[in-house]
Amino acid sequence: MGKMSEYDYVVGKLKLKGKALNVKAVGMKKKKKSKHHYDQILSQEGIVSLISEVGALGRHWMVLRITHEAEKSRDEGRQPFHNDHLTPAERRYIEQKAKIELRRMAKTANKSHRNQIQEFNQYLANLSEHYDIPKVGPG
Repeated sequence: MGKMSEYDYVVGKLKLKGKALNVKAVGMKKKKKSKHHYDQILSQEGIVSLISEVGALGRHWMVLRITHEAEKSRDEGRQPFHNDHLTPAERRYIEQKAKIELRRMAKTANKSHRNQIQEFNQYLANLSEHYDIPKVGPG
């Protein structure tokens, strides 16, 4: 009958351990961290509700209100809100997030919409021509 080849009878597919190289895992999705925890803590502090009121009260008045409340809490000697179950890194993260948001609001509160548009147009005008959209077609 002759000599049998190794490839004459294929029993099954080859199973490899581990993740295949250069292949995207279609079915595997990375679990995202929930930001609900931080939003809940910030809402207990009242910062989220203050930020959401910006549209209703106007930016200028909102910044005045926030700075007034910050000064009042400093005068009373009250410490900022911290939950005991938070790690120090989580506390710093929440504080830094609130500070950045307040700075961003204060920065935009001083400018009218017209001034913001003028600054943006000036920024676009100062960009090099490398970023311009090339003209397509004859003429």
